[in-house]
Amino acid sequence: MSFIETAADLNEVLIGDAYIGIGTSDIQTNLFHISDDDIDVGIPTVNYQLFFEHGIQYWQDEPRINSAGEVSRTDSYYNTVYAKIARINTIIFEADRLLTKGEPVAVINRIRGEAHFLRALYYYTLVNLYGKPYRPSTAQADPGVPLKISPDITSQFVSRSSVKDVYDQIIRDLEIADTHLSGNPAVSDLRASGAAVAGLLSRMHLYMENYEKSILYADRVIALNQYKMTDLNESPANSVFLKRSSREVIFTMGGNNMGSRMEMNMEVPASYHILVSGNLYNSFDAKDLRLQAFFKINSKGSIRSLKKGVGGNSQADDVSDKYSLRLSEMYLNKAEALAALERSGEAGAAIQPLLKCRFKPADIPQWQDSGADLMQKIREERRRELCFEGQRWFDLRRYGVNEKYPFGKSTTHKSVKFTGTGYITDGYYELGPYAQDEAAYTLPIADDEIEFNQGRITNEVRPVRALKQ
Repeated sequence: MSFIETAADLNEVLIGDAYIGIGTSDIQTNLFHISDDDIDVGIPTVNYQLFFEHGIQYWQDEPRINSAGEVSRTDSYYNTVYAKIARINTIIFEADRLLTKGEPVAVINRIRGEAHFLRALYYYTLVNLYGKPYRPSTAQADPGVPLKISPDITSQFVSRSSVKDVYDQIIRDLEIADTHLSGNPAVSDLRASGAAVAGLLSRMHLYMENYEKSILYADRVIALNQYKMTDLNESPANSVFLKRSSREVIFTMGGNNMGSRMEMNMEVPASYHILVSGNLYNSFDAKDLRLQAFFKINSKGSIRSLKKGVGGNSQADDVSDKYSLRLSEMYLNKAEALAALERSGEAGAAIQPLLKCRFKPADIPQWQDSGADLMQKIREERRRELCFEGQRWFDLRRYGVNEKYPFGKSTTHKSVKFTGTGYITDGYYELGPYAQDEAAYTLPIADDEIEFNQGRITNEVRPVRALKQ
């Protein structure tokens, strides 16, 4: 990048090319949401055929097939994220060069820290979409995603790195980011900070079953006293729960498209849309204040997510439905890690700051469970609190390979079919628990990448999934 001559130039590239803007349309929301058990499928009312992600929504052997039977040979999310990683690799290289030219060390180090954080965050999403979930006993052999951490493009062909190698790189990037950002005040919740680094480290170590480290980093965020839980006991009626101005928000990047995917602006949506599943909605206690804060039920009984408000399109104050960190997650991470370590009393206490802000004082659940029962309660609480924030699908994957408390469940999505004059429900598709349906929990890398890399990348064969009645 010959035009980068100053730290200010490099910062502009970081903001413009490495971060994701609110209105970025090619960072697909659907990959993070429409495969899990939190969504239901709405029935369009139009009299013409629509095109939607049939293959992903129904866990097909070819996930890039749409509702008209057309198969895409490319993957815009995969391509976009690797393009951003390529820019980040160059930013890191240029940062080292600019230091030798006498540019401000503090500014360069902040840019370095943010770049390493973003590369870690992108690889976290890639490996959890296109690679196997992290299982400590098999991670070294399990296929992950290609690792590209150098700006050098002379070696153009790539192959999959192991899941362990990808996770190790994520941890290295976050630890480097930590040295540059820890202790520095956050510029904005739209920019990486020391707290964001610690929050993502807590999440990553939870995924890796490094429970003590997950607790350590969660505690570090909590101890900052910089963030505060939104107390639903004090929230005005009809207020928007999930917004950037909330003191719960540690980091957010990109837009929130759940309102448009659920057609929040239409009482009876005409086009393709998703809804909140009854399975998720019914998991909330009747006294849980989140029922009013998180959901809206229309005159037809359809349930839609209200976390970002009633607006359909992405707004400047949105918290991302894919890339965000909140204080509530730190309490959930800590509680889950403590439960895995059989520290049941501490785990129950760790979840209380969250529950106190989600129930009236007389209704706060007091958990006395231990072992598998406690772990299941914490996981269910995580599902409720973080719904539609891009974590549920990843959580279902990691629960399936957890070495101490493995968990799996079947998920069904009803099928909608175009008859020539309109849409009807014609059955359902079912995804089995991870242990029984493992291949369907990993997206294959697209055909164009496989061909370009001359077969160096391979995919596990996904099972054919038939419609059920």
